[in-house]
Amino acid sequence: MGQNFKCFFLLCFLILLYVCGLLIFAKGFLLKRVVVERNSTCKVDFAMQSDMHGEKGCWMHVRYKKAIIIVIDALRYDFASFDPTANDSIPYKNRLTFIKNSLMKPNNAKLYKFIADPPTTTLQRLKGLTTGSLPTFVDAGSNFASSEITEDNFIDQLIGHNKRIKFLGDDTWIGLFPNRFNKQFPFPSFNVKDLHTVDDGVLKHLFKEQSKNDWEVLVAHFLGVDHCGHRYGPNHPAMRDKLSQMNDMIRNVTRLMKDDTILFVMGDHGMTKTGDHGGDSKDELEAALFVYSPAQITSQHNLWKERDTISQIDFVPTISLLLGIPIPFSNLGQVIEELFTHCPWWQTSSDIKKVYHSTKALRLNAKQISYYLTSYYEYSSDFPIQKYYELQNLLDHAEKDLQALVTAMVKDGATRDITEDLKILRGHYIEYISQVGKICKGIWAKFDMMSISIGILTLLLAISTNIYYIRISDSSEVPNSVVILILYCVVYLTYAMFQTFFVGETLSAFMVYILAIVGIVMIWILTYNFSAPETVAETCLSLNINNIFSWMIMLLYFVLFFSNSFVVHEDSVTLFFTQTLMWIFCFKSIQSFLVKYDTSQLDQKAKRHKTQHKTYDIMRTLTQPSILAIFATLLLNVLVRFSSNFRACREEQWTCSLSLFLYPLASLPEELTSYRNVRYFFSVGCVIFFLLAIRKYVKHSGNFQGNSAGIICIKYIYPICGVAIVLHWALQGLPQPILDALPVWQQIFLPRLVYILLFISFIATTIKPLTIHLLPKQEKFSVQADGTVIPQVYNKLKQNFKDEKEAEHPPIVFGLGTTYSSALINFVVIFYLLLVLLLGDGPSPSLLFAFLSVWLFLEVYTASGTFTKMIFSGDESSGFGLTKACKVNNIWPPVVFMSTLFATLFYSTGHQATVPSIKWESAFTGFHGDFDYNIIPAILITLNTFAAEVFYSILCPLLVIWPLTDGLFLKSMATKKEEPGHWKGDFLLLEDEDVFKQMLFRLFSSMFLFQGIKVFGSMCAAALHRRHLMVWKIFAPRFVFAAVSSFAVFTFTLLTYLIIINIHHALTRWVKQLEHKKKK
Repeated sequence: MGQNFKCFFLLCFLILLYVCGLLIFAKGFLLKRVVVERNSTCKVDFAMQSDMHGEKGCWMHVRYKKAIIIVIDALRYDFASFDPTANDSIPYKNRLTFIKNSLMKPNNAKLYKFIADPPTTTLQRLKGLTTGSLPTFVDAGSNFASSEITEDNFIDQLIGHNKRIKFLGDDTWIGLFPNRFNKQFPFPSFNVKDLHTVDDGVLKHLFKEQSKNDWEVLVAHFLGVDHCGHRYGPNHPAMRDKLSQMNDMIRNVTRLMKDDTILFVMGDHGMTKTGDHGGDSKDELEAALFVYSPAQITSQHNLWKERDTISQIDFVPTISLLLGIPIPFSNLGQVIEELFTHCPWWQTSSDIKKVYHSTKALRLNAKQISYYLTSYYEYSSDFPIQKYYELQNLLDHAEKDLQALVTAMVKDGATRDITEDLKILRGHYIEYISQVGKICKGIWAKFDMMSISIGILTLLLAISTNIYYIRISDSSEVPNSVVILILYCVVYLTYAMFQTFFVGETLSAFMVYILAIVGIVMIWILTYNFSAPETVAETCLSLNINNIFSWMIMLLYFVLFFSNSFVVHEDSVTLFFTQTLMWIFCFKSIQSFLVKYDTSQLDQKAKRHKTQHKTYDIMRTLTQPSILAIFATLLLNVLVRFSSNFRACREEQWTCSLSLFLYPLASLPEELTSYRNVRYFFSVGCVIFFLLAIRKYVKHSGNFQGNSAGIICIKYIYPICGVAIVLHWALQGLPQPILDALPVWQQIFLPRLVYILLFISFIATTIKPLTIHLLPKQEKFSVQADGTVIPQVYNKLKQNFKDEKEAEHPPIVFGLGTTYSSALINFVVIFYLLLVLLLGDGPSPSLLFAFLSVWLFLEVYTASGTFTKMIFSGDESSGFGLTKACKVNNIWPPVVFMSTLFATLFYSTGHQATVPSIKWESAFTGFHGDFDYNIIPAILITLNTFAAEVFYSILCPLLVIWPLTDGLFLKSMATKKEEPGHWKGDFLLLEDEDVFKQMLFRLFSSMFLFQGIKVFGSMCAAALHRRHLMVWKIFAPRFVFAAVSSFAVFTFTLLTYLIIINIHHALTRWVKQLEHKKKK
């Protein structure tokens, strides 16, 4: 237990180094913008109080007494706009007929493209729609937790001016604005599979509450369209029904409206072709805004071209001035000026009134932004000082022109020249507002270069420590230098974390830099001077073909992150890396056959065969070891290449088309519906094939005897889970009305049954992990009374005499040579079934292809290296063969191959390093929503997103175990002489416990090194390109996904380490019990 604890502690400490480095870097790179905690008030010096018409307001007279804000989540612009050329069969086209009919009265209705600012997640869009501020990339991560908005917003401004607000719908609003609404009807929002609960709940109360006179602002947030997109995509009949329902709702709302009320119907974001959102593609950014009132809202004119595209933050200053409240302090949006070209109190309308009124609204908007800009400049020094003064000069110049125009109007009256001058002045205010917005978007996130540099140095320190771990993994005892290294790193981490999270920029970080650099240099000196045992022939730093190509691939992978084009096409690049490395191992195995195996026996057999048979035997040629290795490599390449059919497309991949396997089974496009059954039964066949293959392997290995927990699971529980999974897939393929009509328990029963059975299997196989069976001896003897007593007694005495001679023979044990591999594969099956359940029927076959690819690679790897040869060249009774094999075996090249293989699998499971590719619907596999805590959906989404990393962590230990078993067709390749009792399989690992721990420690350290270099590359690329145009679109998401995937590998690798150690201890106890029984 001592060495186990030491290895586990060293791995945990290495993870701590990596995690601290990533957290420190993230703290400096993923900063939120500086929030100015100030609120706008009515007491300002720029508001003109000379208007003598209408109800008095704050800054501007009240244009409308009431407002209705209807948010239709994910209402894309083309859902609302009318397209006369569109095919009527398209579910989302031309369904909002009321909007089309209303636009025939252009003075009463307007439709705009409502451009969202990324990230296009609902929570961040609501913040923008209420504060007028811009989000940052890191805000997307808080979509699970809606924290209260403390920044100035129009909701709080309404309350401050005694406006009563009613709310109905998405409960995210309650989290953002707790205790703000006079009356509220919230409904849970996270269950994306539920299309009707929220919408039906809102409709139940909406019209009744609208008819009452106890409100000034009514907010209703519908979620059905968004959930329909997540569940089926936009091209599904359910979308037609949902949009028709929304059309009827808008029509009924307008029937109850009065002239003093204005209606805003808007989408908070759009959706992709698959119904996802969160990124910045055109389909995600282009939402719709429909503005309507029974009374006239605008005046037609030809003074300037009206905008048909506006930003979502433009809504905030617009509704604020229309309702007569101050514009929120942090707003950066521009008023929709055409909504201020008409005033009902005018007895006559003229061009100069239209221009003047809209210019007045723009001026108030510009002055509010100027106040905010001045305060922001005081809080943060990252705003360019030269640009700041240029913008202030532009605004001051406009103010002087306005005063001159007002004086001229009073003196000379309205003239054509004044109208033109007002149009020019209007342009100055628009230019000012737009320029401020552009600059703020460019410098919104203030990068903390101190934290970024400390994070990079910390991760470099972790990578150096990782290499040192691999270097010392051949030592039977932990060197004293490790203790010194750990103490030094603890001191450094304490200082670095304190400097980053508590001191900040108030003190110089020079001492932290010195500590980090000294630590890195010290580790490399220790690594170089470490005196390795003489038997070490190869390490990860040795110069051989496997190492050279492995490090070349690793270096190319590292450099890849610095190119946005390579990051965009990383799925294809990793596929190329995987295939290249596989052929290197194939050539290595062919070379090994020619070198390490004695071919004299083959030659003698060939001569005998030639003399006996003159005909050509093609099977003998095809079963040559080299040919088998080539066939295995070709098959692996086919599997990996075929798995690319399951890849998702990202926006930048122009030539990519969405795979058939990534559509929900119930919402395949019409042109693909004929393939529904083909796809379903193909996925079902993959699950059946996997379970049968595992069953066949266990039988082949002799581990199918007895009634151990693992065998019971393989015989009964896993098949039941497989049946439940495929039936759940079939259920999800039912038409939406039929599925929704089923009781909730029927929808969630099958996944929950799988969860329960897999949990029971995990606990049972953890307690009793072994699948070996001791053949009992038949000792009982009974005499049959049939007249043959003497022959029976004679035969029994004869048998006893024979047993005495065989008493010294060892007991017969089934499956002893594959103890570790069979026990580990039990856990592989558990995680495989869990992951295919979460992935769904579409991408799940890619897991089978990955499993088969790993098996083929293990066969070639077992035959290609010196590992197996060394095992059988020593004295196995002493364990020297295993010891020597451990010390000469270089685990780095196979780890690099496995890592690139499963990097490819990440994309083959339908994911990309983008927010829209996250499969949020996986959170409801076995659950109907309404979570009290978000930990369950967070875990399920993480398992779905990083299924490749989880599978990789569970399978990688086979790199150590599988070569000991000779593989499944290695014996047909090997020509060594078989000796009775010679083969012991992975039972050899029990003979030298220390060597076994060294092998595991080296393996896991190598896995961590690959992940560390990978995330280090994404980190350096993000830091270098922090001002790149694509930083938040490409480089920042890639860093975040690389960091989280590393956490997943670290976590499940530690779990796998505990699983293997548990198997080892269980086998140790079993051997001791057997020896104890033998002594008795």
